[in-house]
Amino acid sequence: MKTRALGCAALVSISLLTGCGPSTPERVLAQPPAPAQTGAPLPLDQVGEPLDLAKFDADPCSLLTKDQVAAVVADPPGEVNAFRKATAPLYGCSWVAPLGANATASKPAKSPRTLTELAESPARKADMFEPWIETSIDGLPAIVYHQRGSTDDCSVAVQATDQQMLTFEIIGKDLPRNYWADDRCGGVAKMAEAVIGNLRQNR
Repeated sequence: MKTRALGCAALVSISLLTGCGPSTPERVLAQPPAPAQTGAPLPLDQVGEPLDLAKFDADPCSLLTKDQVAAVVADPPGEVNAFRKATAPLYGCSWVAPLGANATASKPAKSPRTLTELAESPARKADMFEPWIETSIDGLPAIVYHQRGSTDDCSVAVQATDQQMLTFEIIGKDLPRNYWADDRCGGVAKMAEAVIGNLRQNR
């Protein structure tokens, strides 16, 4: 029928202006995500309302929704793959965008397992985690720090229970389709906030 959609061959003149190649996938989020809501620093061992980590232990890769993966890893999130980490010394999940960000939520099985142990670790005493910022996320003590001698990489540790912290990080040389490419720590804090919120909902 003459009313059928036209192919690229029939749109030569138009293709000079618009092209007929594959379209760029549309983003899931209508606007960039809001920053995480952080609070005043708390004593590193003060956990007023601990998290139930049963869901983290059972299925850590379910602790970011599709929209949250878009918000902290890559938008659109279609090519992001989740890989469960089920062996010591770290348990958790990594969400990986091809040639992009690697976002990881981990539960350390060996020392340092708490914020206090992290603060007293040899690496901390040697100033290897600078800049080091103490804050709080969802009422839990948290530390924002750097592990690799570069502010391009960022980690957040949150005291989840009296005996256990969770750690979060985003690494990657380039972060295409990532909303936090110029604010790695903001992205890591947003991931921590999302995981904590989802753990709270699983009570």
